[in-house]
Amino acid sequence: MTIVATAASGGGLRDYGIFRNEVVSTVYIEMTHSPSHAPSWTLQYAVLRRPSPNSGTIALGSNSVRMQDHLIAPFAIEKEQPPFPQEVVARNLGRMIVAYAEITEEGKVEKPRIIQSPSPLLNAPLLEALAKWVFRPAESNGQAVAVKALFGIPLSLPR
Repeated sequence: MTIVATAASGGGLRDYGIFRNEVVSTVYIEMTHSPSHAPSWTLQYAVLRRPSPNSGTIALGSNSVRMQDHLIAPFAIEKEQPPFPQEVVARNLGRMIVAYAEITEEGKVEKPRIIQSPSPLLNAPLLEALAKWVFRPAESNGQAVAVKALFGIPLSLPR
């Protein structure tokens, strides 16, 4: 399921000021098949825009995308559950970590950083795990495009 919204109108996560005046989509990353059977993660994303001299286009490396083109979500093909300290998770059940990253045209995760976290002890394991993720990149009109993304990671204990 993909939810399409604007940054201010909602979606999977609240507005953290990452998305401005752009179409934002939200998908959910299934994590129940991981060893810990974790709940789904929220992935909210938008095309990573760079200024372009041509009105109505977005420069994406050597490609350009018109604003109305259909965007296909990035899809996680390799994912790693962060090895969070269980005692820290137990004290923060039901809370969420939010991280920012860019998913490149090659499907690599770059520039990850923590936006919100209930404990600094959770940050390094999450950033290390995200660095190992690989995505089938987002696409527009059959062309891979880079996206900026927010990851919402709900904290839960293994079943």
